[in-house]
Amino acid sequence: MGNPQRTGSFMPKFSSVSSKQGGDGCNRCVVLCLGLLNVVLLIVAVVLGVNCAKVKAGSLHISHPAVTQLFSELDFLQSNHSDVIEAEEEAKKALERAIKNHEEIKVKIEQLKNISDGYQKQVEALRTVKTNLQSNISTLEGSCGSCLPGWILFNSSCYFFSSTESSTVKKNWHYSRADCVRRGSDLVVIDDQEEQTFVSNTIKRLKTNPHQWTNGFWVGLTDIATVGTWVWINNVTEVEQRYWMDGEPNVEEENCVIVIYSPTNPWKTRFDGSCQNHQLDWICELPSR
Repeated sequence: MGNPQRTGSFMPKFSSVSSKQGGDGCNRCVVLCLGLLNVVLLIVAVVLGVNCAKVKAGSLHISHPAVTQLFSELDFLQSNHSDVIEAEEEAKKALERAIKNHEEIKVKIEQLKNISDGYQKQVEALRTVKTNLQSNISTLEGSCGSCLPGWILFNSSCYFFSSTESSTVKKNWHYSRADCVRRGSDLVVIDDQEEQTFVSNTIKRLKTNPHQWTNGFWVGLTDIATVGTWVWINNVTEVEQRYWMDGEPNVEEENCVIVIYSPTNPWKTRFDGSCQNHQLDWICELPSR
């Protein structure tokens, strides 16, 4: 009975001692671990600090020339800032001048366009005038060198022989000339041998008895103003004597000239006649159109 109680009292005492010894051991382990951890952290911090210093020193060593270049360029830009500003101002002025010149050119172009339009209108007007002139020229060319119906063209003149219109109508010299004037012409003026031949041959063709004076034609030659001085109606004095027939002129009162055809001598075709009393055919002359 006595042993069980001692045993029971001994066990609690042993447990208490064991618990106390175990708690102290754990604390020492914790403290030791913490100390080791602090040492490790200190070492890591030192290593990191050294490395950071190396990295920083290397970084500064590497970047220092670039920074220096940047500052140099900045100084250069600042030193040239005034030049840049001046160049900018010059550029602005040049731009303004260019704009002004552009506007002036636009104005000149507009003026030139107006002038060109005016010239174009003038060209069109001239083309119209040219077309009209060409049309008129064509018309004139069509009628140039021609004579009115019933007239005969020779060289540059037209001739009207009254017998071609009527074989019965006869007139004295004054009425014959009046008829020519009414037709826009006058009595013929024979200027040269060629015209003399033409008149003589035409009379031969028109008359059955062309050499008879009664079949003759009045021409524009008289001595009405001064007897013996024979003057054409264009105020040209006739000095050629070979065209008179033999013995002509022969009567002072016969002051107008008649022409016929002469079969013996084509040059001797003229004789004088009475301007008032003789009734004959007549020859008119006018320039061709």
